[in-house]
Amino acid sequence: MIRFLFVSCLAFAGHSFSADLKVGEPVFGSDHYTEYVPGELPLVISSPHGGALKPESVANRTSGVRDADANTQDLARRITAEIRKQTGKQVHLIISHLHRSKLDPNREIVEATQGDKTAEKVWAEYHAFIDLALKAAVARHGRAFFIDLHGQSHKDVRVELGYMHSTSSYAKPTDKLNGPEFIATGSLMFINQIHPDRPYTDLILGPQSLGALLEERGFLATPSPRMPVPTEPYFRGGYTVARHVVADLKIAGLQIEANRVRLRDTSTNRQCFAESLVSALLVYLPKWMNLELK
Repeated sequence: MIRFLFVSCLAFAGHSFSADLKVGEPVFGSDHYTEYVPGELPLVISSPHGGALKPESVANRTSGVRDADANTQDLARRITAEIRKQTGKQVHLIISHLHRSKLDPNREIVEATQGDKTAEKVWAEYHAFIDLALKAAVARHGRAFFIDLHGQSHKDVRVELGYMHSTSSYAKPTDKLNGPEFIATGSLMFINQIHPDRPYTDLILGPQSLGALLEERGFLATPSPRMPVPTEPYFRGGYTVARHVVADLKIAGLQIEANRVRLRDTSTNRQCFAESLVSALLVYLPKWMNLELK
């Protein structure tokens, strides 16, 4: 308990990464409703909607989406384990263990908790852990990449990459997509600052975009060279990415929506995607973020 209080106070006070935290050793928030595994890499992964706990002490949410993203917590752990296998190093991992019917961390606090005081405390702890992880990564590496991991079951089977741009905006002329106004609305603005001479469309739609790299590895994705304009419905990215991905803080990232069919539905498929995503990131992050994971 003392260890938890020490870590929690540091997080909420906005301090940098604590020397008391050990790489790979989980720490927990109140009642183990949130989990943070400290890392050593400039990569932070969060899993907000895969929790299973439904304690009676936390009121049920009565509005908004309340279904869990099935198997996303397992997928996040598999991605983390695959990175450790391929690099020998640990990413930062943040997990919400409360079921989405009790808490939705990917919403602002009013919709997320709907007035339940325990849920409000857990929501604050969850986002404090993300802040702590990102600050640690930037302090150590000079920059950080953030992935908020979700699941969807849309009829068009594909991985949806949410850079905070709407579907309709992707249909704009190329000069608009490469313009400062469009770039400023997205979650890859810091990468654009690293590569100011490269068209933004190369980053989100080009042959070395994350969508292209995933498709090369057998997973249809959008946006990508094949599907530069996502079909609806499409998840563009939500509260967590908007809150934590800040170019001025040297952070870039996105929301990944993993389809259920042929990706999250079986342990074999989840492992295959974990391996493919890690393989893609080992190309993507050195190229675009100047970050080596190995």
